[in-house]
Amino acid sequence: APYPAHALSASGVGALSSDAHMRVRTPFRCSPHPCEYEIAFVSDVEGDLDYFNRWVAGSRCVAYTGSDEAALTLTHARAYFVYGGDVPDHGRGSEQLLRLLVGLKRAFPRRVALLVGNRDLNKLRLTSECAPSDLARPHWSIPAPHWDPSAPTLSQHLEQVAAARGGGAQARRLRSWRRRQRRRRRRRRRRHPALPHSPSRPPRGRLELQP
Repeated sequence: APYPAHALSASGVGALSSDAHMRVRTPFRCSPHPCEYEIAFVSDVEGDLDYFNRWVAGSRCVAYTGSDEAALTLTHARAYFVYGGDVPDHGRGSEQLLRLLVGLKRAFPRRVALLVGNRDLNKLRLTSECAPSDLARPHWSIPAPHWDPSAPTLSQHLEQVAAARGGGAQARRLRSWRRRQRRRRRRRRRRHPALPHSPSRPPRGRLELQP
């Protein structure tokens, strides 16, 4: 093949591309054949704003609108941009990258495509889990994540954190209360199997985490 396997091309024209794992930028020359558009592609930036800035500096299709690097634009009328997914992760520039890409999509809705990766999808939970109605729930009523059977519930996680930070007495008190409640429920089911189960509240007081 005349071009690297990880490079994206359309109508004989390739734009600057990047390898998701090795992070190698590979510019290559245009084909002499006429074309109608030019596509720039990048993926798996994962919050690395410095890497993304270097990619923009070498791109023929995408550029910053000013010296403050607050917004992106397409450089010419035949330019298109495709993001392959995984914007946020451990990098410190995750939020700024999201704002830049969403702003570019709003400015050029027909010429910008933003694909969603697994690291983008798992952040969508935050819109529901951080809602006021969800945060108002008591921690002992929140179940464990359904996609991970081995994961602890929020209450169990708080017990582990409290025990690690010196709150062992309160954690033992809560575990003892839970054992008593399980025994009471088992006795109730044996004596009155037809009665519906009504969950009881934990003992009063909050599980304090020591700083």
